[in-house]
Amino acid sequence: MNLKKTGKHVRDYIASIWLSSLIQRVQKVGYPKASAKGARLGHFAHRLLRKQRRLTLQNLSMIFADTKTPDQLKTIVRALFENFFRSGYECMAYSNLSPDDKKAYVQIVGKEHLDEALSLGHGVISLSAHFGNFLIMMSRLSLEGYSVDLLVKKMKDERVEELLRKLRDKLGYNTIYVNEKIQSVKACLASLKKNHVLVLLGDQRQKKAGVDVTFLGLPAKAAAGPISLALSTDARVLPMFMVRNPDGITHTLHIEAPIEIRTTGSKESDISNHVQKYTDTIGSYALKYPDQWIWNHKRWAQ
Repeated sequence: MNLKKTGKHVRDYIASIWLSSLIQRVQKVGYPKASAKGARLGHFAHRLLRKQRRLTLQNLSMIFADTKTPDQLKTIVRALFENFFRSGYECMAYSNLSPDDKKAYVQIVGKEHLDEALSLGHGVISLSAHFGNFLIMMSRLSLEGYSVDLLVKKMKDERVEELLRKLRDKLGYNTIYVNEKIQSVKACLASLKKNHVLVLLGDQRQKKAGVDVTFLGLPAKAAAGPISLALSTDARVLPMFMVRNPDGITHTLHIEAPIEIRTTGSKESDISNHVQKYTDTIGSYALKYPDQWIWNHKRWAQ
């Protein structure tokens, strides 16, 4: 008997039972209470997760050392932890709201950009990030009648992934899984061919591949996928970001005008130039709302 493998199965089983129970409990308490509970959990996690707290502060210090005091940076770190956990709880509660309540908690600015892009019939690439409560962005778009597909990495544990997939289904949007083979590319192309909104998160570090860019003034790598898809399909690339409003509980979905894509005849150059454009857009939101972007990962590591 492989005790290590057996132990993992037991832990995964317990995790799936716990997550299922948590989703049901949070859905019952309602959105405002769920948001408050998430914030309290984030406050506790900020104190407990020292390694993640240090990494977050380190990354923020690289960017804001000349413009913010150490105390200001620590305040941002605390708020970031609270917002992160708050968003997770809000997502679970949001799935149980009426359509009217869903609309009340998330306003949309720039919807005309999306409608105009979809009218061309090539689909839309929604270029977003792990920013604000991005977890409910797709649900809010779906509520407006758009067909929405999100590209995500599958969780290692199938039970947990199935629970998350069912939650995404209840929120009203479809899941496309990242696959190292061609399947996920085909699924993304099919999404755009159907004139859907394909949501891609473009702010994570690319370990094996990626385009060299500068992110917030420092060397980094970014995914070429959104631009490669746009060049091959004529789909418009629209930056979309969920911003938590000052009241702490409502949100505004900002839909930007399409990224202007100009081809030069050199595919490599075109991809590099436009990946830098979308990276700059993500960076502008991270600078403006530093407590709403996920700083606790090694974004700049090569």
